[in-house]
Amino acid sequence: MSGVEPNDPVGELSKIPVLAELSQPAFQELSSRIRWVRVEHDRAMVVEAEPIVAMPILVHGLAKLMMGRTLVDLVRGPSLPVPSAIVDGAPSSVSVVAIGAALVGVIERGAFLAAVATSATATIKLAEAGSLEARTYLARIPELAGGAVEERLVALLDRLADRHGAPVDDGRFMPLPLRRSDVAMMIHATTETVSRTLAAWERNGWMRKNRGGIWWATRRAREGGLPALRRPKSDRPEM
Repeated sequence: MSGVEPNDPVGELSKIPVLAELSQPAFQELSSRIRWVRVEHDRAMVVEAEPIVAMPILVHGLAKLMMGRTLVDLVRGPSLPVPSAIVDGAPSSVSVVAIGAALVGVIERGAFLAAVATSATATIKLAEAGSLEARTYLARIPELAGGAVEERLVALLDRLADRHGAPVDDGRFMPLPLRRSDVAMMIHATTETVSRTLAAWERNGWMRKNRGGIWWATRRAREGGLPALRRPKSDRPEM
């Protein structure tokens, strides 16, 4: 992930599917009402259980969605981090926390919805974003409460590689600076178990990790099967 903020943040807004459908006058009116905020690492731009009045648009950077102590998902700018809470105005089901510094555009929720309402296509795109958010959360259930740690970890890395990765060699590189404790939170396992599993996969050549992100081999490259690891008595973290 590049740490260089865009020279044209308004131009970045037009890359968000909902906003890309607005007419030029509606887009200009919306962008003129945005307040630009730089959110530092580990600071929340949305707080769980609090209603969204001044809604954030993640223009640049990476953020994690936290539900309590569970890392639910990752979002990258430019995007709308919590479209469902934008639509209904209900308290957010997650906190949105910056990973590294992030550039955020803040706008009053009513002004945003008024702009979207000027375009039927933009309204549909917002509904689609909310639907995708719900499907993503449903897809997370097997990763959090499925079978063995290895299976849950494979499912997670495959999904992250599909969403965030770019082809490199016989795999995909994800510019996600995740710690092993972050990965453990994403599959509800202990850090020790995840560390041991990832270390085995690194020895097998299935993944490589550095400060910039994770390279994960394709399914075809992993056809030999998962390593036979002795599992601990419990792979769940203490609550």
